[in-house]
Amino acid sequence: MWENFFKPQSVAVVGASRNEEKLGYQVVNKLLEADFKGEIYPLNPKLAGKNLLGRRVYARLTEVPGKIDLVVVVIPRDFILPVIEDCGSKGARSVVIISAGFKEVGEEGASLEDKILKMAKRWGIRIIGPNCLGIINAHWNLNASFAPSAPSKGNIAFFSQSGALGTAILDRLRKEGVGISKFISLGNKMDIDEVDILEMLKDDDETRVILGYLESIGRGRDFMRLAKATAQVKPLIVIKSGRGEKGKKAASSHTGSLAGQDEAYEVAFRQTGVLRAHTFGQALGMVKAFSSQPLLEGNRVVVLTNAGGAGILATDACEKSSLQMASLGDETKKRLQDRLPPHISLSNPVDILGDAKADRYQIATREILADQGVDGVLLLLSPQAATDPRRVAEVVSEEAGATKPVLACFMGYDKVKDAVDVLQGSGIPNYEDPEYAVMAMEGMYRYLEWKKKPPGILRSFSVDDDAVQRILDNSKESGYLEIGGSEALRLIQAYGIPVVKNYLARSEEEALRIGELLDAPLVMKVESPQILHKSEVGGVKVGINKEEIVSCFRDMLEEVGRIVGKDRIKGICIQPQVREGKEVLMGVSYDDVFGHMIRFGLGGKYVEIYKDTSTRAAPLTSEEPKEMIEETKYISELLRGVRGEAACDIPLVEELLLRLSQLITHFPQIKEVEANPLVVWRKGAVAIDARLRFQ
Repeated sequence: MWENFFKPQSVAVVGASRNEEKLGYQVVNKLLEADFKGEIYPLNPKLAGKNLLGRRVYARLTEVPGKIDLVVVVIPRDFILPVIEDCGSKGARSVVIISAGFKEVGEEGASLEDKILKMAKRWGIRIIGPNCLGIINAHWNLNASFAPSAPSKGNIAFFSQSGALGTAILDRLRKEGVGISKFISLGNKMDIDEVDILEMLKDDDETRVILGYLESIGRGRDFMRLAKATAQVKPLIVIKSGRGEKGKKAASSHTGSLAGQDEAYEVAFRQTGVLRAHTFGQALGMVKAFSSQPLLEGNRVVVLTNAGGAGILATDACEKSSLQMASLGDETKKRLQDRLPPHISLSNPVDILGDAKADRYQIATREILADQGVDGVLLLLSPQAATDPRRVAEVVSEEAGATKPVLACFMGYDKVKDAVDVLQGSGIPNYEDPEYAVMAMEGMYRYLEWKKKPPGILRSFSVDDDAVQRILDNSKESGYLEIGGSEALRLIQAYGIPVVKNYLARSEEEALRIGELLDAPLVMKVESPQILHKSEVGGVKVGINKEEIVSCFRDMLEEVGRIVGKDRIKGICIQPQVREGKEVLMGVSYDDVFGHMIRFGLGGKYVEIYKDTSTRAAPLTSEEPKEMIEETKYISELLRGVRGEAACDIPLVEELLLRLSQLITHFPQIKEVEANPLVVWRKGAVAIDARLRFQ
């Protein structure tokens, strides 16, 4: 399939035109301008038998004498179905539909998309688009698009859900002298989507780094699997739009797709090694670094500059990042002192002064790169009276080797244009300001850190699946898909999650008997499928003495019964009041794109206020609970012990997160689970309350 898309021997353009303003002309012309070596067949029944740009025009696909590998469609949407039928009859199995007017404009267009896809599947035809810009393989001289900029050959593959943004990035890459391997405009993703594209690009020898722009992901779990496999062999950078509520609405109206929760995207990307870029400039900066420089092997960087101010800007940016300002070794300092003027600064940033000429830059670059305590160099230049930027670029290019990345920032415009051309020609990326160079270097370090992470394993615990299934079945038979209180606690207890002693009283007499079994003070909670947030309706009483049990039971039934009806109350749960400990939250939510998301963080009544949580997509590996705990800001410190307090049972918390992961893996019909609070002590923990929702 991919050979026909990206290395075709013949291309047919359905909707070819003599009007230079129409896409049918532009696509044929782009194929010719790219010097495509295969056959080009323009198709238009009104021009049949005539020539277009030196190529004979045919009426329809079935009249073309030769084999057709790739079909590009640029006709109005209402005429496409017969073309797909002709593709099937002709044996053409790879189609790019550039035409618009489908699901991005409403239900009628979406219905037509479905009809086209069904017909394509009957013939075994694969489709890119519709509503797309087309595709490019610069290494095959294939430009089957109407992109205004013709890219040069390179090692960057770029796929985009937005045609307009695709043209902008292609134009920017061309301006900066950066070539591409392939470009794929996904459009509406009727058939082929980002998962299919990653599967192809992962093994593409012409591609060293992948850049993607996405507004939505349709097959979230498949994307995670392919993204992780891809990131193991080459960097994958993604710009994901639609971060806020307004952004999501814009994404939906633009391509007819619905964006998932942004947090879920952030989590899925981080777990699978995807480098998320939040801005256009950040994405291009990382792409340039990865496409031309060796991978970073640590986070120790040196800033080399001829201007103090520029060095300070770079240093500030480094300190806000995960990069570390390296210290030069004593031998390196001595060699630099012996060969450079006495007033240069050998701390980091290394300031070789404003009168630095090319020889000074060459010596400093050579010695710094040779230092074993340095992993990368940020090379800054401000054009000053004594500076020859072009000559500096030439000598720096000679010294930059193949083992450590060098990112440049030759600041200014007119005075450094020639120098920037030299840098780009030698594969050293240049950035307009130091902050962007630092962001690119940090992206390289983030990728290194992900690749170094141990893979982890999926642990399995001995649990009581039958008990869980009985609770779910009984609740469903009773007409409830939400479970709280004692039943929810019993369910999570079946998976080895310790819970507080909990008894359900249906009468005052039963409440008294239960009270005799427990030590005061007690906690009493209303039990009703209608009520999941008990405290909001007066359904929780704490600090109850045994002599208060009956009056409290009676008062709670009256108070809550007025709100939900006494017949909706199953009884009152009675628990011993748990001694003080650290309150944490363990929970699961369900994202429509990526599935179950497991959350850990500060628990109790302050969850919504502090939002001190960390999230992962299920299932969790053995290493991920530790990461989740460490990522929280407050509760991680509290669990480790502050101001002389003993550390809490963190290994148990990690195990309980793994048990929760196993629960929703075994019972995917459970869409939400929450144990809050889970009180943790120096040794041991218990869940005080729980709730869940299932299908």
